[in-house]
Amino acid sequence: MNKQIKYVEETDAPDDVRESFDRAVVVPSFNMTPEEIKAFGDSRKKKAITIHLKNQTIENFKLLAEKQNIKYQTIISDLLDDYTEQHLLQR
Repeated sequence: MNKQIKYVEETDAPDDVRESFDRAVVVPSFNMTPEEIKAFGDSRKKKAITIHLKNQTIENFKLLAEKQNIKYQTIISDLLDDYTEQHLLQR
């Protein structure tokens, strides 16, 4: 008998499954041309940078990350991505 496992949230999943969630990519469409697939892949690439933040700011992100069981750099990256999409790209 196969028991089906249901996860309410990512954080309910075992570590190896949760790591897979972190690497998962939501594809906007299955009917993409090769050019669209390449553009989509290129848009997801990340580049390492150096940024100087106040110690307290970093500590606040680390506390939030610990509560959410994710990396604090991911929170900062997602925050910046959301901000640029909502405020800078709509001009």
